[in-house]
Amino acid sequence: MPLSHLLRLLAALLTLTTAAVVARMAWTEWSDYGRAGVAIEAVAQLRLALQAAEMVSRERGPTNGVLGSAAPAPPERLRALTEARERTDRSLDALGQVMAGLDHDAARQDAARRYLAGRLALREARATVDRVAALPKAERSAGSLEGAVTGMVAVVPTLAPAIAILANDAQKAYPPLGDAVQGARMIAELREYAGLLGSHFTAALTAERPFTADERAQIERTRGRIDELRFLASLRVQLPGQAGPVMQAWMRAEAQYFQVAQQIVQAVLAAGASDGRYGMDPAGFAARYVPEMNTLFDLRDGLLAEAATMARAGQSHARGELLLAAAAAVLLLAMLAAYLAIVQRRVLQPLAGTTRALEALARHELDAPLPRPQADDEMAAVIGAVRTLQTQVRQRQTLERERDGLIERLRDLSNTDFLTGLPNRRAFFQAAQRDLAEARRHGHCAVLVLLDVDHFKQFNDTHGHAAGDQALVEVGQAIRRAPRLGDAVGRFGGEEFVLMLNHCDAEQGLRFAERLREGIAQTALAGANGASVMRVTVSVGVTSTDCCGFDLQTLLSRADAAMYRAKRAGRNQVMQADPVDAASATTV
Repeated sequence: MPLSHLLRLLAALLTLTTAAVVARMAWTEWSDYGRAGVAIEAVAQLRLALQAAEMVSRERGPTNGVLGSAAPAPPERLRALTEARERTDRSLDALGQVMAGLDHDAARQDAARRYLAGRLALREARATVDRVAALPKAERSAGSLEGAVTGMVAVVPTLAPAIAILANDAQKAYPPLGDAVQGARMIAELREYAGLLGSHFTAALTAERPFTADERAQIERTRGRIDELRFLASLRVQLPGQAGPVMQAWMRAEAQYFQVAQQIVQAVLAAGASDGRYGMDPAGFAARYVPEMNTLFDLRDGLLAEAATMARAGQSHARGELLLAAAAAVLLLAMLAAYLAIVQRRVLQPLAGTTRALEALARHELDAPLPRPQADDEMAAVIGAVRTLQTQVRQRQTLERERDGLIERLRDLSNTDFLTGLPNRRAFFQAAQRDLAEARRHGHCAVLVLLDVDHFKQFNDTHGHAAGDQALVEVGQAIRRAPRLGDAVGRFGGEEFVLMLNHCDAEQGLRFAERLREGIAQTALAGANGASVMRVTVSVGVTSTDCCGFDLQTLLSRADAAMYRAKRAGRNQVMQADPVDAASATTV
């Protein structure tokens, strides 16, 4: 091929390559720009959804005030209730417009149905409130008050699917918003439970009586959920480097709600546990409690503002990168033209050979020949550098193979219990989480079996730690032989072992656990003189996803409680988790 043709071909190829790279960069940044814009809109829509839930929650304050007043209620309380209802309706109307503009896939259709059901439930709840409030105060039974309050409380959960969809839309469009968006959802849920706590007081404050046992149980459950959400929210909010309005809002919420408002709650709880003399009705309680509680809204709005700021910053960055890509394209093409103008014959031929060697190197072909330098010039240095690179790549590949082998060995060691050879606690957790996710996705049942060697300390004290270790090894071997292909097993810690049985229902799991228990009980351990004189037994707890869901910690807790029931019942037996284990698991 003539040199002029080669130069033109090379120029065309380099030009097309440069254009392709720049076009790819531009497309990537344009996509980022568009996603950031979608995220901004999704955050704004999420704010509307959270505000709708907020207005429904806020309406409970004046509602409780009217329910706690003598009939007819004071005009100012009726006026406050009317204004709250109008605010709620406006917020729900705004959310309805957002829902109408969403794509109508199955999840969004379900969210729209739940939203419409929530509006209907709100109308019915308001009618119940008006009917109870019209009764003389003395005729308002605890059941009627509780029904009116419960009707209002039930409205907010109907908005949860819409909130979840909008939050996921924002996070999917721009993943860096994840912490801020999920934190805002969590704070909104925390505020809802804080309002629910106040609603639990309405009946007792209205009747000026102590709390019933059911009311105390509801209050403690709600307070427990508030403490849990407070801890989870702190992990979202108090991130390294977090400062500014979000941290200030968190500190205000800590000071006002988790200190001042909780002192008000404690005073009500103390009176409710004794003579029921609260010194306030529901409206009086709301006047003191709600302002402190509403600092949580400031925190939620701060997180949403942070998310919107991050999305706008991402959009601005993408816009800047687009401009930079355009400038880089112009510069690269200009440099290409200048470079091709000065390329000479003695450069092109060795460069073509060197290029072929580099292309082979990119395909991990390290033996491609390099051209012989025709002079001691820059091209000779390039060829020498490529030859050095080939050598370095060979050495690097050798080191990578050695490193990969070492990493694999270390991974095996880090996931294996040194005594029994079973997977350790961490390896079991990884496998079990994966199996539970698979079971949830495909809708099949799984069973968790937790077992503990009976009287193991006594066994160690009697026969020695060497015998105890041998007992654990034998139990581990029995467990290794027991499961089916694909089941996860592991040493949970000490003398505890755990199994996750896939595609297995509760009845099958019980039969499996019983066979395993019998097999271990029949295993003879060699004594110090070689005679088979020692035996161990195990107590076994069994639970399944059918009764306890797909959360691994919940399954472990329920199985642990069942296992301890087996121990209390005499050991060497299998117990299945039942509903009472939800409470006993926290006390054993």
